[in-house]
Amino acid sequence: MKPVGTVTLKKGREKRIRNFYPWAQRGEVLRADSPGKGELVRLLDSEGAFLGIATYNATTRFQIRVLSQKDEPTDEAFFARRFSRAFDLRRQFDLDSNAARMVFSEADQLPGLIIDQFDRTQVLQVRSLGMEKLRDAWLPALIETSDVDGIFEKSDMSGREEESMKPRSECLYGDVPDEVTISEHGLEFRVPVKHGLKTGYYLDQRLTRERWESAIQPGEEVLDAFCYTGAFALHAARAGAKTTGVDIHPDAIRIARLNAKTNKLDATFIEANAFEWIEAGAEGKGPFDWILLDPPAIAKTSAKRDALKWAIWKLVFHSLPQLKPGGRLVVCNCSFQLSLSETIETCRLPA
Repeated sequence: MKPVGTVTLKKGREKRIRNFYPWAQRGEVLRADSPGKGELVRLLDSEGAFLGIATYNATTRFQIRVLSQKDEPTDEAFFARRFSRAFDLRRQFDLDSNAARMVFSEADQLPGLIIDQFDRTQVLQVRSLGMEKLRDAWLPALIETSDVDGIFEKSDMSGREEESMKPRSECLYGDVPDEVTISEHGLEFRVPVKHGLKTGYYLDQRLTRERWESAIQPGEEVLDAFCYTGAFALHAARAGAKTTGVDIHPDAIRIARLNAKTNKLDATFIEANAFEWIEAGAEGKGPFDWILLDPPAIAKTSAKRDALKWAIWKLVFHSLPQLKPGGRLVVCNCSFQLSLSETIETCRLPA
């Protein structure tokens, strides 16, 4: 596929692109000779010099997403090279698991595309209109370069609305079961690839789960709030802890209990709204030696930052009375809208 227009950046805005920054925002664009609906464009600096090949969506904050700094066609062969490089990189690591994030959007120069692999099943998300319009080029390349039995698209995230795309959830290739079993650190987990949250499993917390298990002592009492399918809870249970997991999603709790049975571990899983359950006193199951708080993102935009801060503060405030003296509170924040320092500051706010 070839570019159908050009976009010129304002003076001085080209420096980050030349240093491999993957985006240009709305305020950085000087002019555009393109409809701006996800088309491929040639990206130029203010003097007309070539910067790269990108997709352009005029309706979003991040209007420019750079695919290449070379003047090259973004065809099937282009994407095959990108996929092969990304897959080769992952094969260099011993993850102690048969699951991995094989493609991570801009980090692999594939902006707007995420691919997680669970054993022999891939689950992908298309997060940008530009990548959506390039589907006929990248999907055949993905099938060609991937040694899998099936590929499932689970593009049901709310962020697609800003990109003028509807939710999409369907099998793209081969045979995809409702659930896939993976291994992680010697434990087995069912992954609900079709009906779970995100791509079905939170691979980004793998190292956190490993460190968490190593810190927990036999006999300690542990609460895993927002436990989803029980990954943190079962790592704690294997360490010898008396573990309770809480989540509002009934199917997640069902799978968490199955995961416990599969791994022959004792853990209690409760279907409840974790915010309300903790505030109401945790059904008297505390106090705990450890409480893990891993709430949903809540804030997808800067307009909701205050709501996120309030939610985290409220969780911490109501969790502290459920801790034993000397107990540990672990707080996770997966929202870009609140930095690490702001998250720490929020946890420390007085009542």
